[in-house]
Amino acid sequence: MRKHYSLWTVMLLSCSIALSACSSNQPNNSQEGTNNVPADSAEPSSSSTAENTAPVKLTWFSDVSGWNPPSPWNSDPNSVEGTITSKTGLSFEFNIPAQDAGTKLSLMLVSSNKLPDIMTLTDGTLEKKLIDAGKVWNLDEFLKKYNPSSPLLTNFPQDLKQALIERDGGWYAYPSHMDTQDAREIYPPSSEFYSDAAKYRNNNSIMFNQEIMKQAGIKEDELKTEDGVLAAFEKVKGLKIDGAPVVPLLINGKDYQGLSVGGTGHGSTLGTLEAMFGAMPVDKDGNYRDVILAPETKHALDFLYKAAKAGAFDPSQMTVDDTSIKASVKTGRVFSFIGNSANTGFTDENAVGTWITPGPMMSSEGTKPVAGRSLKAGTGWMNTFISKDAPNPERIAKWLDFMTSDEGLILNYYGFEGTDYTLDANGLVVQTEQGLKDAADYSKTGVFAFWPFHNIAWHDHATVAPTSNKGADSVMAMQVQTTIGKNSEIYDSSALIMPSNFIEAGSKLANDQLQIKTYLEAQISKIILAKDETSRDKLYDDMIAQVKKMGMDDINAKINEQFHKQQESYGTTIKGINS
Repeated sequence: MRKHYSLWTVMLLSCSIALSACSSNQPNNSQEGTNNVPADSAEPSSSSTAENTAPVKLTWFSDVSGWNPPSPWNSDPNSVEGTITSKTGLSFEFNIPAQDAGTKLSLMLVSSNKLPDIMTLTDGTLEKKLIDAGKVWNLDEFLKKYNPSSPLLTNFPQDLKQALIERDGGWYAYPSHMDTQDAREIYPPSSEFYSDAAKYRNNNSIMFNQEIMKQAGIKEDELKTEDGVLAAFEKVKGLKIDGAPVVPLLINGKDYQGLSVGGTGHGSTLGTLEAMFGAMPVDKDGNYRDVILAPETKHALDFLYKAAKAGAFDPSQMTVDDTSIKASVKTGRVFSFIGNSANTGFTDENAVGTWITPGPMMSSEGTKPVAGRSLKAGTGWMNTFISKDAPNPERIAKWLDFMTSDEGLILNYYGFEGTDYTLDANGLVVQTEQGLKDAADYSKTGVFAFWPFHNIAWHDHATVAPTSNKGADSVMAMQVQTTIGKNSEIYDSSALIMPSNFIEAGSKLANDQLQIKTYLEAQISKIILAKDETSRDKLYDDMIAQVKKMGMDDINAKINEQFHKQQESYGTTIKGINS
Protein backbone atom coordinates (compact mmCIF):
# COMPACT_ATOMS: atom_id res chain seq x y z
CA MET A 1 0.00 0.00 0.00
CA ARG A 2 3.17 5.43 -2.94
CA LYS A 3 3.02 7.26 -2.41
CA HIS A 4 1.37 7.49 -1.53
CA TYR A 5 -0.45 5.98 0.92
CA SER A 6 2.44 10.01 3.96
CA LEU A 7 -0.53 7.84 3.12
CA TRP A 8 -2.22 7.11 6.32
CA THR A 9 -4.86 5.09 4.60
CA VAL A 10 -3.26 3.10 2.58
CA MET A 11 -1.05 1.96 1.09
CA LEU A 12 -0.89 2.11 2.48
CA LEU A 13 -0.77 2.51 1.47
CA SER A 14 -1.70 -1.68 2.66
CA CYS A 15 -0.02 0.76 0.79
CA SER A 16 -0.02 -0.88 0.93
CA ILE A 17 0.64 -3.75 -0.74
CA ALA A 18 -2.06 -3.47 1.74
CA LEU A 19 0.00 -4.38 4.74
CA SER A 20 -1.91 -1.56 5.94
CA ALA A 21 0.63 -0.69 3.26
CA CYS A 22 -1.32 2.72 1.69
CA SER A 23 -6.51 7.45 4.09
CA SER A 24 -21.07 8.51 3.27
CA ASN A 25 -24.39 8.59 2.67
CA GLN A 26 -25.52 5.28 3.95
CA PRO A 27 -28.85 3.86 2.91
CA ASN A 28 -28.91 0.08 3.34
CA ASN A 29 -26.37 0.24 6.16
CA SER A 30 -24.72 -3.12 6.73
CA GLN A 31 -24.86 -4.48 10.26
CA GLU A 32 -21.65 -5.36 11.99
CA GLY A 33 -20.64 -8.93 11.31
CA THR A 34 -22.68 -9.35 8.13
CA ASN A 35 -21.80 -9.48 4.47
CA ASN A 36 -25.15 -8.80 2.84
CA VAL A 37 -25.25 -7.39 -0.67
CA PRO A 38 -27.51 -4.30 -0.76
CA ALA A 39 -31.04 -5.16 -1.86
CA ASP A 40 -30.80 -3.00 -4.97
CA SER A 41 -27.51 -4.52 -6.13
CA ALA A 42 -27.65 -5.05 -9.87
CA GLU A 43 -25.58 -8.15 -10.59
CA PRO A 44 -25.79 -10.28 -13.74
CA SER A 45 -28.28 -13.16 -13.39
CA SER A 46 -27.78 -16.68 -14.65
CA SER A 47 -29.53 -15.67 -17.84
CA SER A 48 -27.49 -12.50 -18.28
CA THR A 49 -25.77 -11.45 -21.44
CA ALA A 50 -22.45 -11.97 -19.65
CA GLU A 51 -23.03 -15.72 -19.52
CA ASN A 52 -24.52 -16.15 -22.98
CA THR A 53 -22.13 -14.04 -25.03
CA ALA A 54 -18.41 -14.36 -25.67
CA PRO A 55 -16.36 -12.20 -23.28
CA VAL A 56 -15.23 -8.79 -24.45
CA LYS A 57 -11.54 -7.99 -23.90
CA LEU A 58 -10.71 -4.45 -22.73
CA THR A 59 -7.37 -2.73 -22.15
CA TRP A 60 -6.55 -1.68 -18.58
CA PHE A 61 -3.75 0.87 -18.16
CA SER A 62 -2.03 1.92 -14.93
CA ASP A 63 0.83 4.21 -13.92
CA VAL A 64 1.48 2.12 -10.76
CA SER A 65 4.51 0.12 -11.90
CA GLY A 66 4.55 -1.96 -8.70
CA TRP A 67 1.08 -3.34 -9.38
CA ASN A 68 1.33 -6.73 -11.08
CA PRO A 69 -2.12 -8.26 -11.63
CA PRO A 70 -2.26 -11.67 -13.34
CA SER A 71 -1.32 -11.46 -17.00
CA PRO A 72 -2.38 -12.89 -19.35
CA TRP A 73 -5.96 -12.97 -18.09
CA ASN A 74 -6.95 -16.42 -16.81
CA SER A 75 -10.14 -17.60 -18.51
CA ASP A 76 -10.60 -20.63 -16.23
CA PRO A 77 -14.02 -20.12 -14.55
CA ASN A 78 -12.56 -21.54 -11.32
CA SER A 79 -10.00 -18.70 -11.12
CA VAL A 80 -10.54 -15.22 -9.71
CA GLU A 81 -10.22 -13.64 -13.16
CA GLY A 82 -12.44 -16.28 -14.77
CA THR A 83 -15.10 -15.65 -12.13
CA ILE A 84 -15.00 -11.93 -12.87
CA THR A 85 -15.46 -12.73 -16.56
CA SER A 86 -18.37 -15.08 -15.91
CA LYS A 87 -20.09 -12.43 -13.79
CA THR A 88 -19.48 -9.45 -16.06
CA GLY A 89 -18.70 -10.66 -19.57
CA LEU A 90 -15.35 -8.81 -19.53
CA SER A 91 -11.72 -9.83 -19.62
CA PHE A 92 -8.69 -7.55 -19.57
CA GLU A 93 -5.33 -7.01 -21.17
CA PHE A 94 -3.08 -5.00 -18.84
CA ASN A 95 -0.76 -2.20 -19.93
CA ILE A 96 1.40 -1.22 -16.94
CA PRO A 97 4.65 0.39 -18.12
CA ALA A 98 7.68 -0.17 -15.91
CA GLN A 99 8.56 3.51 -16.26
CA ASP A 100 7.37 6.78 -17.85
CA ALA A 101 3.75 5.63 -17.76
CA GLY A 102 2.48 9.20 -17.50
CA THR A 103 4.46 10.27 -20.56
CA LYS A 104 3.15 7.33 -22.56
CA LEU A 105 -0.47 8.04 -21.69
CA SER A 106 0.01 11.75 -22.39
CA LEU A 107 1.29 10.89 -25.87
CA MET A 108 -1.80 8.74 -26.47
CA LEU A 109 -3.95 11.67 -25.37
CA VAL A 110 -2.47 14.13 -27.88
CA SER A 111 -2.12 11.63 -30.74
CA SER A 112 -4.81 9.93 -32.75
CA ASN A 113 -4.30 6.70 -30.82
CA LYS A 114 -7.27 5.31 -28.91
CA LEU A 115 -6.97 5.66 -25.14
CA PRO A 116 -7.05 2.52 -22.98
CA ASP A 117 -10.57 1.52 -21.97
CA ILE A 118 -9.88 1.55 -18.22
CA MET A 119 -7.18 3.77 -16.65
CA THR A 120 -6.01 3.43 -13.05
CA LEU A 121 -3.82 6.40 -12.15
CA THR A 122 -2.10 8.13 -9.26
CA ASP A 123 -0.73 11.16 -11.16
CA GLY A 124 -3.08 14.06 -10.37
CA THR A 125 -1.78 16.18 -13.24
CA LEU A 126 -2.41 13.41 -15.73
CA GLU A 127 -5.89 12.82 -14.32
CA LYS A 128 -6.72 16.50 -14.76
CA LYS A 129 -5.58 16.37 -18.39
CA LEU A 130 -7.95 13.51 -19.12
CA ILE A 131 -10.87 15.26 -17.42
CA ASP A 132 -10.20 18.63 -19.07
CA ALA A 133 -9.94 16.94 -22.47
CA GLY A 134 -13.37 15.35 -21.96
CA LYS A 135 -11.96 11.87 -22.53
CA VAL A 136 -13.31 10.14 -19.43
CA TRP A 137 -16.78 9.59 -18.06
CA ASN A 138 -18.37 11.43 -15.18
CA LEU A 139 -19.48 8.36 -13.20
CA ASP A 140 -22.82 9.87 -12.21
CA GLU A 141 -23.66 10.37 -15.88
CA PHE A 142 -22.19 7.02 -16.88
CA LEU A 143 -24.12 4.98 -14.34
CA LYS A 144 -27.41 6.83 -14.82
CA LYS A 145 -27.14 6.20 -18.56
CA TYR A 146 -25.94 2.59 -18.58
CA ASN A 147 -26.95 1.17 -15.18
CA PRO A 148 -29.52 3.40 -13.46
CA SER A 149 -30.19 0.81 -10.72
CA SER A 150 -26.53 0.70 -9.67
CA PRO A 151 -26.05 0.73 -5.88
CA LEU A 152 -23.11 3.09 -6.45
CA LEU A 153 -25.59 5.86 -7.22
CA THR A 154 -27.12 5.61 -3.74
CA ASN A 155 -24.67 3.79 -1.49
CA PHE A 156 -21.30 5.42 -2.24
CA PRO A 157 -19.73 7.29 0.75
CA GLN A 158 -20.98 10.86 0.44
CA ASP A 159 -17.95 12.50 2.09
CA LEU A 160 -15.63 10.68 -0.30
CA LYS A 161 -17.76 11.61 -3.31
CA GLN A 162 -17.74 15.26 -2.23
CA ALA A 163 -13.95 15.20 -1.84
CA LEU A 164 -13.60 13.80 -5.37
CA ILE A 165 -15.96 16.46 -6.76
CA GLU A 166 -14.01 19.22 -5.01
CA ARG A 167 -10.77 17.84 -6.45
CA ASP A 168 -11.88 17.09 -10.01
CA GLY A 169 -15.00 19.20 -10.60
CA GLY A 170 -17.16 16.08 -10.74
CA TRP A 171 -17.23 12.40 -9.81
CA TYR A 172 -14.92 11.03 -12.50
CA ALA A 173 -12.82 8.49 -10.59
CA TYR A 174 -13.49 5.38 -8.55
CA PRO A 175 -10.92 5.53 -5.71
CA SER A 176 -9.11 2.63 -4.09
CA HIS A 177 -8.58 2.05 -0.37
CA MET A 178 -11.55 4.15 0.73
CA ASP A 179 -11.51 4.76 4.46
CA THR A 180 -13.64 7.79 5.30
CA GLN A 181 -16.04 8.45 8.16
CA ASP A 182 -19.05 7.83 5.95
CA ALA A 183 -17.48 4.65 4.55
CA ARG A 184 -17.10 3.36 8.10
CA GLU A 185 -20.71 4.18 8.88
CA ILE A 186 -21.71 1.97 5.97
CA TYR A 187 -19.17 -0.65 7.09
CA PRO A 188 -18.56 -0.42 10.88
CA PRO A 189 -15.31 -2.10 12.04
CA SER A 190 -15.84 -5.67 13.18
CA SER A 191 -13.62 -5.22 16.25
CA GLU A 192 -11.42 -2.83 18.23
CA PHE A 193 -8.48 -4.34 16.34
CA TYR A 194 -9.72 -2.67 13.16
CA SER A 195 -10.85 0.50 14.95
CA ASP A 196 -7.23 1.00 16.03
CA ALA A 197 -6.15 0.46 12.43
CA ALA A 198 -8.36 3.33 11.31
CA LYS A 199 -6.97 5.66 13.96
CA TYR A 200 -3.27 4.89 14.00
CA ARG A 201 -2.09 2.67 11.17
CA ASN A 202 0.82 3.77 9.00
CA ASN A 203 3.16 1.68 6.87
CA ASN A 204 6.12 3.85 7.86
CA SER A 205 7.73 2.32 10.91
CA ILE A 206 10.88 1.22 12.70
CA MET A 207 10.93 -2.50 13.44
CA PHE A 208 13.32 -5.01 14.99
CA ASN A 209 13.97 -8.72 14.53
CA GLN A 210 13.11 -10.38 17.84
CA GLU A 211 15.26 -13.46 17.23
CA ILE A 212 18.38 -11.34 16.74
CA MET A 213 17.45 -9.24 19.77
CA LYS A 214 17.46 -12.44 21.87
CA GLN A 215 20.75 -13.59 20.40
CA ALA A 216 22.38 -10.24 21.22
CA GLY A 217 20.73 -9.94 24.65
CA ILE A 218 18.89 -6.73 23.70
CA LYS A 219 15.73 -5.82 25.61
CA GLU A 220 12.80 -4.00 24.01
CA ASP A 221 13.17 -0.99 26.34
CA GLU A 222 16.72 -0.45 25.04
CA LEU A 223 15.30 0.30 21.58
CA LYS A 224 13.03 3.18 22.58
CA THR A 225 15.71 5.89 22.31
CA GLU A 226 18.03 7.08 19.58
CA ASP A 227 21.14 6.35 21.67
CA GLY A 228 19.82 2.90 22.55
CA VAL A 229 19.25 2.00 18.91
CA LEU A 230 22.73 3.19 17.88
CA ALA A 231 24.20 1.12 20.73
CA ALA A 232 22.18 -1.91 19.58
CA PHE A 233 23.68 -1.59 16.08
CA GLU A 234 27.12 -2.02 17.65
CA LYS A 235 25.98 -5.07 19.66
CA VAL A 236 24.70 -6.99 16.62
CA LYS A 237 27.48 -6.09 14.19
CA GLY A 238 29.58 -9.16 14.96
CA LEU A 239 26.73 -11.67 14.98
CA LYS A 240 26.14 -14.24 12.25
CA ILE A 241 23.06 -16.12 11.09
CA ASP A 242 23.75 -19.39 9.25
CA GLY A 243 27.35 -18.28 8.85
CA ALA A 244 26.52 -14.91 7.26
CA PRO A 245 26.83 -11.54 9.06
CA VAL A 246 23.84 -9.74 10.52
CA VAL A 247 22.75 -6.51 8.82
CA PRO A 248 22.25 -4.01 11.68
CA LEU A 249 20.03 -1.62 9.67
CA LEU A 250 18.14 -1.94 6.40
CA ILE A 251 16.87 1.26 4.81
CA ASN A 252 14.20 1.63 2.13
CA GLY A 253 16.44 1.19 -0.90
CA LYS A 254 16.48 3.76 -3.69
CA ASP A 255 13.28 5.28 -2.25
CA TYR A 256 14.75 5.80 1.22
CA GLN A 257 14.35 9.61 1.01
CA GLY A 258 10.67 9.61 0.00
CA LEU A 259 11.13 13.20 -1.15
CA SER A 260 8.50 15.68 -2.21
CA VAL A 261 8.90 19.44 -2.44
CA GLY A 262 5.90 21.40 -1.26
CA GLY A 263 3.97 18.60 0.41
CA THR A 264 2.94 17.44 3.86
CA GLY A 265 6.32 15.79 4.50
CA HIS A 266 8.57 13.01 3.32
CA GLY A 267 7.95 9.28 3.26
CA SER A 268 9.97 6.11 3.60
CA THR A 269 13.12 6.00 5.80
CA LEU A 270 13.71 9.75 6.04
CA GLY A 271 10.03 10.52 6.63
CA THR A 272 9.79 7.88 9.37
CA LEU A 273 12.77 9.40 11.19
CA GLU A 274 11.41 12.93 10.74
CA ALA A 275 8.09 11.96 12.32
CA MET A 276 9.69 10.15 15.24
CA PHE A 277 11.99 13.14 15.84
CA GLY A 278 9.06 15.58 15.59
CA ALA A 279 9.53 17.34 12.23
CA MET A 280 6.48 19.11 10.82
CA PRO A 281 5.87 21.20 7.68
CA VAL A 282 4.54 23.98 9.94
CA ASP A 283 6.57 26.20 12.29
CA LYS A 284 5.76 27.42 15.81
CA ASP A 285 3.87 30.42 14.38
CA GLY A 286 1.64 28.15 12.31
CA ASN A 287 3.15 28.98 8.92
CA TYR A 288 3.94 26.42 6.25
CA ARG A 289 7.57 25.67 5.50
CA ASP A 290 8.91 22.68 3.61
CA VAL A 291 9.85 19.99 6.11
CA ILE A 292 13.43 19.94 4.76
CA LEU A 293 13.89 23.23 6.64
CA ALA A 294 12.81 21.80 10.01
CA PRO A 295 15.65 21.36 12.54
CA GLU A 296 14.31 17.87 13.30
CA THR A 297 15.00 16.91 9.68
CA LYS A 298 18.63 17.87 10.24
CA HIS A 299 18.61 15.55 13.26
CA ALA A 300 17.13 12.72 11.15
CA LEU A 301 19.98 13.16 8.65
CA ASP A 302 22.48 13.16 11.50
CA PHE A 303 21.10 9.82 12.71
CA LEU A 304 21.55 8.26 9.27
CA TYR A 305 25.07 9.75 9.12
CA LYS A 306 25.94 8.13 12.47
CA ALA A 307 24.48 4.80 11.36
CA ALA A 308 26.43 4.87 8.10
CA LYS A 309 29.63 5.92 9.87
CA ALA A 310 29.24 3.03 12.31
CA GLY A 311 28.80 0.57 9.45
CA ALA A 312 25.21 -0.23 10.40
CA PHE A 313 24.19 -0.14 6.74
CA ASP A 314 26.09 -0.29 3.49
CA PRO A 315 25.73 2.66 1.05
CA SER A 316 24.77 0.16 -1.67
CA GLN A 317 21.38 -0.08 0.07
CA MET A 318 20.60 3.38 -1.32
CA THR A 319 20.27 1.97 -4.84
CA VAL A 320 18.32 -1.29 -4.48
CA ASP A 321 14.66 -1.91 -5.37
CA ASP A 322 11.77 -3.36 -3.35
CA THR A 323 12.52 -6.91 -4.53
CA SER A 324 15.99 -6.69 -3.00
CA ILE A 325 14.56 -5.30 0.26
CA LYS A 326 12.18 -8.26 0.55
CA ALA A 327 14.95 -10.72 -0.26
CA SER A 328 17.17 -9.23 2.46
CA VAL A 329 14.42 -9.42 5.08
CA LYS A 330 13.67 -13.03 4.18
CA THR A 331 17.25 -14.10 4.90
CA GLY A 332 16.52 -13.60 8.61
CA ARG A 333 19.78 -11.61 8.92
CA VAL A 334 18.30 -8.10 9.11
CA PHE A 335 18.21 -6.73 12.67
CA SER A 336 16.24 -3.54 12.02
CA PHE A 337 14.35 -1.79 9.24
CA ILE A 338 13.28 1.86 9.01
CA GLY A 339 10.86 2.90 6.29
CA ASN A 340 7.79 1.57 4.51
CA SER A 341 7.17 -1.80 6.16
CA ALA A 342 4.90 -2.76 3.25
CA ASN A 343 8.02 -3.11 1.09
CA THR A 344 9.61 -5.77 3.30
CA GLY A 345 7.18 -8.69 3.02
CA PHE A 346 7.71 -9.26 6.75
CA THR A 347 4.28 -10.90 7.18
CA ASP A 348 4.25 -12.88 3.93
CA GLU A 349 3.49 -16.57 4.25
CA ASN A 350 7.13 -17.42 3.43
CA ALA A 351 8.60 -14.67 5.63
CA VAL A 352 10.96 -15.53 8.48
CA GLY A 353 11.37 -14.05 11.94
CA THR A 354 9.21 -12.15 14.38
CA TRP A 355 9.23 -8.36 14.15
CA ILE A 356 8.27 -5.82 16.79
CA THR A 357 8.08 -2.06 17.18
CA PRO A 358 8.80 -0.76 20.70
CA GLY A 359 7.28 2.58 19.75
CA PRO A 360 8.77 5.75 18.26
CA MET A 361 12.53 6.04 18.64
CA MET A 362 12.85 9.06 20.91
CA SER A 363 15.26 11.75 19.76
CA SER A 364 18.25 12.61 21.95
CA GLU A 365 17.09 16.24 21.55
CA GLY A 366 13.97 15.51 23.61
CA THR A 367 11.48 16.45 20.89
CA LYS A 368 8.04 14.84 20.74
CA PRO A 369 7.18 12.36 17.97
CA VAL A 370 4.39 13.56 15.69
CA ALA A 371 1.95 11.99 13.27
CA GLY A 372 0.11 13.98 10.61
CA ARG A 373 -3.26 12.51 9.76
CA SER A 374 -5.89 14.02 7.51
CA LEU A 375 -9.24 13.99 9.27
CA LYS A 376 -10.95 15.29 6.13
CA ALA A 377 -12.17 12.65 3.70
CA GLY A 378 -9.31 11.69 1.43
CA THR A 379 -9.60 10.53 -2.16
CA GLY A 380 -7.89 7.16 -1.90
CA TRP A 381 -4.72 6.13 -3.66
CA MET A 382 -5.41 4.64 -7.11
CA ASN A 383 -8.09 6.39 -9.17
CA THR A 384 -9.83 4.42 -11.89
CA PHE A 385 -11.31 6.19 -14.94
CA ILE A 386 -13.45 4.90 -17.82
CA SER A 387 -12.65 6.11 -21.32
CA LYS A 388 -15.57 7.53 -23.27
CA ASP A 389 -14.31 5.47 -26.23
CA ALA A 390 -14.53 2.17 -24.31
CA PRO A 391 -16.86 -0.36 -25.99
CA ASN A 392 -19.67 -2.20 -24.18
CA PRO A 393 -20.35 0.47 -21.57
CA GLU A 394 -23.29 -1.56 -20.18
CA ARG A 395 -20.91 -4.38 -19.30
CA ILE A 396 -18.42 -1.96 -17.77
CA ALA A 397 -21.19 -0.55 -15.60
CA LYS A 398 -22.12 -4.07 -14.42
CA TRP A 399 -18.41 -4.77 -13.86
CA LEU A 400 -18.20 -1.73 -11.57
CA ASP A 401 -21.18 -3.04 -9.63
CA PHE A 402 -19.71 -6.50 -9.26
CA MET A 403 -16.19 -5.39 -8.28
CA THR A 404 -17.62 -3.09 -5.57
CA SER A 405 -20.26 -5.53 -4.26
CA ASP A 406 -19.74 -7.78 -1.25
CA GLU A 407 -19.46 -10.75 -3.60
CA GLY A 408 -16.83 -9.03 -5.73
CA LEU A 409 -14.89 -7.67 -2.78
CA ILE A 410 -14.71 -11.01 -1.00
CA LEU A 411 -13.50 -12.63 -4.24
CA ASN A 412 -10.96 -9.83 -4.74
CA TYR A 413 -9.59 -9.87 -1.20
CA TYR A 414 -9.89 -13.54 -0.27
CA GLY A 415 -10.59 -15.82 -3.23
CA PHE A 416 -12.83 -18.85 -2.75
CA GLU A 417 -14.77 -20.04 0.29
CA GLY A 418 -13.60 -23.36 1.67
CA THR A 419 -10.18 -23.08 0.08
CA ASP A 420 -8.96 -19.55 0.75
CA TYR A 421 -11.31 -18.56 3.56
CA THR A 422 -14.14 -19.68 5.80
CA LEU A 423 -16.89 -17.72 7.56
CA ASP A 424 -17.25 -17.76 11.35
CA ALA A 425 -20.55 -17.87 13.26
CA ASN A 426 -20.98 -14.11 12.77
CA GLY A 427 -20.37 -14.28 9.03
CA LEU A 428 -16.88 -12.77 9.32
CA VAL A 429 -14.09 -13.90 7.01
CA VAL A 430 -11.38 -16.16 8.42
CA GLN A 431 -8.44 -16.52 6.02
CA THR A 432 -6.97 -20.03 5.67
CA GLU A 433 -3.30 -20.94 5.32
CA GLN A 434 -3.92 -21.55 1.63
CA GLY A 435 -5.59 -18.15 1.39
CA LEU A 436 -2.53 -16.47 2.86
CA LYS A 437 -0.30 -18.23 0.34
CA ASP A 438 -2.59 -17.30 -2.56
CA ALA A 439 -2.70 -13.65 -1.48
CA ALA A 440 1.10 -13.52 -1.24
CA ASP A 441 1.29 -14.95 -4.77
CA TYR A 442 -1.36 -12.56 -6.13
CA SER A 443 0.27 -12.11 -9.55
CA LYS A 444 -0.43 -15.76 -10.27
CA THR A 445 -3.56 -16.50 -8.24
CA GLY A 446 -5.53 -13.26 -8.62
CA VAL A 447 -6.32 -13.32 -4.88
CA PHE A 448 -5.73 -9.81 -3.46
CA ALA A 449 -4.69 -8.68 -6.96
CA PHE A 450 -7.25 -6.00 -7.82
CA TRP A 451 -5.92 -3.13 -5.74
CA PRO A 452 -7.98 -0.43 -7.55
CA PHE A 453 -11.07 -1.85 -5.80
CA HIS A 454 -9.61 -2.41 -2.36
CA ASN A 455 -11.89 -0.90 0.24
CA ILE A 456 -10.34 -0.60 3.71
CA ALA A 457 -13.64 0.16 5.45
CA TRP A 458 -15.29 -2.90 3.89
CA HIS A 459 -12.32 -5.11 4.72
CA ASP A 460 -12.28 -4.05 8.38
CA HIS A 461 -16.04 -4.66 8.58
CA ALA A 462 -16.09 -8.08 6.91
CA THR A 463 -13.00 -9.68 8.48
CA VAL A 464 -12.48 -11.38 11.83
CA ALA A 465 -9.59 -10.02 13.90
CA PRO A 466 -6.58 -12.23 13.10
CA THR A 467 -4.65 -14.35 15.58
CA SER A 468 -1.57 -15.21 13.49
CA ASN A 469 1.52 -13.23 12.49
CA LYS A 470 1.09 -13.97 8.79
CA GLY A 471 -0.88 -11.86 6.33
CA ALA A 472 -1.41 -8.21 5.49
CA ASP A 473 -3.63 -7.61 8.52
CA SER A 474 -1.98 -9.95 11.00
CA VAL A 475 -1.30 -9.31 14.67
CA MET A 476 2.34 -8.60 13.86
CA ALA A 477 1.46 -6.21 11.05
CA MET A 478 -0.87 -4.25 13.30
CA GLN A 479 1.66 -4.06 16.15
CA VAL A 480 4.38 -2.76 13.83
CA GLN A 481 2.12 -0.28 12.04
CA THR A 482 0.07 1.22 14.88
CA THR A 483 2.45 1.41 17.86
CA ILE A 484 4.21 4.58 16.70
CA GLY A 485 0.93 6.39 16.00
CA LYS A 486 -0.46 5.45 19.41
CA ASN A 487 2.56 7.08 21.06
CA SER A 488 2.83 10.24 18.95
CA GLU A 489 1.23 13.68 18.96
CA ILE A 490 -1.38 13.42 16.20
CA TYR A 491 -2.28 16.56 14.27
CA ASP A 492 -4.84 17.14 11.53
CA SER A 493 -2.92 17.56 8.27
CA SER A 494 -6.00 18.16 6.08
CA ALA A 495 -5.24 21.81 5.39
CA LEU A 496 -1.70 20.93 4.28
CA ILE A 497 -2.97 18.88 1.33
CA MET A 498 -2.96 21.13 -1.71
CA PRO A 499 -5.52 20.88 -4.53
CA SER A 500 -4.53 18.86 -7.58
CA ASN A 501 -2.20 20.83 -9.87
CA PHE A 502 -2.21 23.70 -7.33
CA ILE A 503 1.24 24.61 -8.64
CA GLU A 504 0.52 24.32 -12.34
CA ALA A 505 2.60 21.88 -14.34
CA GLY A 506 5.10 23.70 -16.54
CA SER A 507 5.03 26.88 -14.45
CA LYS A 508 8.20 28.40 -13.02
CA LEU A 509 7.33 27.20 -9.52
CA ALA A 510 6.67 23.66 -10.78
CA ASN A 511 10.00 23.63 -12.60
CA ASP A 512 11.70 24.96 -9.48
CA GLN A 513 10.12 22.13 -7.47
CA LEU A 514 11.51 19.52 -9.85
CA GLN A 515 14.99 21.04 -9.83
CA ILE A 516 15.03 21.32 -6.03
CA LYS A 517 13.93 17.70 -5.67
CA THR A 518 16.71 16.50 -8.01
CA TYR A 519 19.26 18.59 -6.12
CA LEU A 520 18.07 17.34 -2.71
CA GLU A 521 18.23 13.69 -3.74
CA ALA A 522 21.93 14.03 -4.49
CA GLN A 523 22.80 16.34 -1.60
CA ILE A 524 21.06 14.28 1.10
CA SER A 525 23.07 11.21 0.14
CA LYS A 526 26.27 13.26 0.34
CA ILE A 527 25.32 14.48 3.83
CA ILE A 528 24.65 10.96 5.10
CA LEU A 529 27.91 9.63 3.64
CA ALA A 530 30.06 12.62 4.65
CA LYS A 531 33.61 11.84 5.83
CA ASP A 532 33.21 13.62 9.18
CA GLU A 533 30.82 15.81 11.18
CA THR A 534 32.39 19.06 9.97
CA SER A 535 31.85 18.05 6.34
CA ARG A 536 28.36 16.83 7.14
CA ASP A 537 27.30 20.12 8.72
CA LYS A 538 28.81 22.18 5.90
CA LEU A 539 27.00 20.09 3.30
CA TYR A 540 23.75 20.59 5.23
CA ASP A 541 24.23 24.38 5.48
CA ASP A 542 25.05 24.51 1.76
CA MET A 543 21.89 22.54 1.01
CA ILE A 544 19.61 24.92 2.90
CA ALA A 545 21.22 27.96 1.29
CA GLN A 546 20.98 26.43 -2.17
CA VAL A 547 17.31 25.41 -2.02
CA LYS A 548 16.45 28.96 -1.00
CA LYS A 549 18.39 30.28 -3.99
CA MET A 550 16.51 27.81 -6.19
CA GLY A 551 13.13 29.27 -5.21
CA MET A 552 11.95 27.36 -2.15
CA ASP A 553 10.84 30.52 -0.33
CA ASP A 554 8.48 31.42 -3.20
CA ILE A 555 7.08 27.87 -3.24
CA ASN A 556 6.55 27.99 0.52
CA ALA A 557 4.86 31.39 0.33
CA LYS A 558 2.35 30.21 -2.28
CA ILE A 559 1.55 27.04 -0.33
CA ASN A 560 1.33 28.97 2.96
CA GLU A 561 -1.31 31.31 1.52
CA GLN A 562 -3.48 28.40 0.38
CA PHE A 563 -2.79 26.52 3.62
CA HIS A 564 -4.25 29.36 5.70
CA LYS A 565 -7.29 29.61 3.41
CA GLN A 566 -7.91 25.89 3.85
CA GLN A 567 -7.45 26.09 7.61
CA GLU A 568 -10.15 28.76 7.74
CA SER A 569 -12.42 26.71 5.50
CA TYR A 570 -11.92 23.50 7.47
CA GLY A 571 -11.98 25.16 10.89
CA THR A 572 -8.58 23.77 11.86
CA THR A 573 -5.39 25.25 13.28
CA ILE A 574 -1.93 23.67 13.16
CA LYS A 575 1.22 24.93 14.83
CA GLY A 576 4.64 23.33 15.11
CA ILE A 577 4.75 21.07 18.17
CA ASN A 578 8.55 21.15 18.46
CA SER A 579 10.53 23.66 16.41
